[in-house]
Amino acid sequence: MFIVDTHCDTLLARAEAHNEFTRSASPHVTPQRLRDGGVTLQVCALFSGSAGPKGQGRQAPRAMADAQLAALSQLTENGVRKVDSPFDAREGETCLMLSIEGGEIIGNSLDELRYFHSLGVRLFALTWNFENDIGYPHCSGGQHGLKPFGWEAVREMNRLGIAVDVAHLGEGGFWDLVFHNDKPPMTSHSCCRRLRNHTRNLTDDQIRALIDRGGWMGINFYTNFLTDTGHATLDTVVDHIAHVAELGGVEHVGFGSDFDGIDSAPEGLEHPGLIPNLLDALRRRGFGEAEIEGIAGKNFLRYMRSIITA
Repeated sequence: MFIVDTHCDTLLARAEAHNEFTRSASPHVTPQRLRDGGVTLQVCALFSGSAGPKGQGRQAPRAMADAQLAALSQLTENGVRKVDSPFDAREGETCLMLSIEGGEIIGNSLDELRYFHSLGVRLFALTWNFENDIGYPHCSGGQHGLKPFGWEAVREMNRLGIAVDVAHLGEGGFWDLVFHNDKPPMTSHSCCRRLRNHTRNLTDDQIRALIDRGGWMGINFYTNFLTDTGHATLDTVVDHIAHVAELGGVEHVGFGSDFDGIDSAPEGLEHPGLIPNLLDALRRRGFGEAEIEGIAGKNFLRYMRSIITA
């Protein structure tokens, strides 16, 4: 089965920890766990959102990216292959692809965007939790749409074949992209607000719009985005997948774990080696094998065919 996870923060976690991937039991994502879980393609974020707004002790985004790229080179020394397109990964392999989390990494430079595309970035989350030159996050100024440079960047992403990721983006920016962009948006790691009322999660109207535009949604495994009870299970994750399916999106949903960026995961899904448990939970809920194959990865590949057109 072709299994895709569209978001982890492993590169940041390892860059900050100054720790070899295979030497520590603490990372969620390791080469062996990816193999154990049958994960074909793990998307790894280059994070640049930093720990505070501009001018408040932030590390330079490019320096952060360089440290994370060094961590990527460590990981690919352990039998994992980096790919520059999801279509380069083959079932039975263990591959990594780059994304960006937070437009701070390019500032207001399209040349920087092109540079990161040349490194293999194929998903781009426009914001993290702070305003930047592209737009506004879900938690501050979220009613505002994209900024002028944001539209320049999005048009260039369309041209380059980079998927525009609305995870963390405010609702104003989300609706801008739904109504006014030529290509459909995606969210790499979000959940359903109907099931957990949190601004990081999408409303039913947003999910329907994403589906109608041909977009895609990766369900986040973070306990606090899945439930307000403080304890999540495999069935909690399936609840969110099933909710998207009930809204008409069984072909538009998949996995966006947020591993190594979260401090609490569902019981039985604490790392990627346990992904088969989630597939079994989908079977128990009544999803058919073709639907499960879609949710596991084929839905994402179908979506990316609308983005990478060359």
